[in-house]
Amino acid sequence: MRGQGNSGNNPVPSVSVYDSDYLRKQAHWLRNELDSRIARDGPDALRSDEVQIVGELFRRLLAASITVDDLRYSRIHLAVSEIAGRGTRWPKGLIERCEALREAWETAYGSLKSIGVLLYEPGGRLHGICSPEDLNKDRLFIKWLKSPATPFSPVRAQRFGNLGFTAGDWWINPLFALHAGIIDNSGSNGGIVADSNGAYAIVLTEGDEIAGASPEHFIYRARSDDSGRYRLTSGTPESRQPVRIIRSHSLRSFYTPKAGLRYDGLHRVTGWSITSDPKTKQMVYDIKFSRLASEPSMKQVLRRPYVEEVEDYREYKRLRQVHRDRSGGENKPTIAITGDGVFEDATAESPFQRQFTDKLPEDTLSAAPLGRRTVLCEASGSN
Repeated sequence: MRGQGNSGNNPVPSVSVYDSDYLRKQAHWLRNELDSRIARDGPDALRSDEVQIVGELFRRLLAASITVDDLRYSRIHLAVSEIAGRGTRWPKGLIERCEALREAWETAYGSLKSIGVLLYEPGGRLHGICSPEDLNKDRLFIKWLKSPATPFSPVRAQRFGNLGFTAGDWWINPLFALHAGIIDNSGSNGGIVADSNGAYAIVLTEGDEIAGASPEHFIYRARSDDSGRYRLTSGTPESRQPVRIIRSHSLRSFYTPKAGLRYDGLHRVTGWSITSDPKTKQMVYDIKFSRLASEPSMKQVLRRPYVEEVEDYREYKRLRQVHRDRSGGENKPTIAITGDGVFEDATAESPFQRQFTDKLPEDTLSAAPLGRRTVLCEASGSN
């Protein structure tokens, strides 16, 4: 199966431009590594060898006859469009080659914007996971449980450790994080993934992160109806186990992902305070977390989601909105999608994308003041 992109920062060794996986990795490098540097520091941010590599890539593309399917899969046409449209930032010579490429491809295939991106088709993020006609949560659960090819288990997340996930892993929404197995259904709306044996993961949303001097150290305010808080603050050895932290785009934090959900690594409870809310008379649990030093650098983790991941997020939401508009808005989704500050492209869908919108199903889919009675605890012991 074709890969999902290149997560490294270095250019991919030169191979044939007719290799769509090679083009996909080059597009990733251009859009996520080089373009972010140029946007910040200008054209002088590129090294001379990088300018030479990019220029040679564009020269080879101009001499080749790349198919529209390979453009759509690799998204190299989007990288070219972005460079051609930013005349004051990229080096002039590279802009001119991108303008020539854009003209050649638009002569052959029409507007580059009309080519679209892969989402449900082979090579797309959701291929083999769901299709436009079964975006209902309950329907998907049944489908996943019945499919021998799908490693879906509702209880997989109820285990300690990283479960094979790497800090920086990303999903469009909680439904697909649930499918991957990093959370269970109790975490699909945010909160603690826990059972009687311990707490395993937390999905941070809205105002859950009330303080954080850095992305590695923060204070989590547990919800009053979340029994998992007792597992985090109990005196058992299990409560000292590291917890998987997942930040949602709806989280009000400097470290929130631009879209979707991002796994930020294993964290350990280092202390907590229990206070009484004078208005509600409920106990408020503020729990301190510190990230394990053995986890990958947060500098790299905070780069996620990548440009192409944000595109997938937008396209997923756009297709759902198209259906809601066509169905008159009578049916509400069972999975709440909050505002996220991600720019939504309202341009018309492409002919390629229209085949999916025609198949979409009916959708069935600030802290209070604290009192003075306070209990302060510092976690001790390690495993």
